[in-house]
Order: sequence, then structure tokens, then C-alpha cells
Amino acid sequence: MTDTVYLQGDDAREFKKSGYCEACLRPASEWAGPDRFGNYEVHGDFDSRGNLTGFLCPQCAGAS
Repeated sequence: MTDTVYLQGDDAREFKKSGYCEACLRPASEWAGPDRFGNYEVHGDFDSRGNLTGFLCPQCAGAS
């Protein structure tokens, strides 16, 4: 299950620094870019209970 997640503030800074795709392990710096405010809109990876478990690059999110 994927859905869009919007990261702001400290979460956005941490994502930029150490985020990666849960499926292919590519660093977020290769596939995610901030908006004009420094925030990120990315695909979330969720478990069967709906809990956010990580993030997916656009290629992996489209494949799931």
C-alpha cells in the first residue's frame, strides 16, 4: 500500500540527509527533491495496519 506523505521541518531535513527507498535502497537524494519551501512530498510505504514503515522512490511506488 502506498500513499503520499508530506515531510516538513526536522522530518524533511532528516529525510534529505539519510532517507532512502525501502524497496531498492536508493538514497533519497537520487530521486526526491524539495519543494520551494524545503519540504518533501514522497510515497509512503505502509504495513497491513496502515502504519508508515518507510518511503518508496517513484519507480518502486509505481511497481507496487
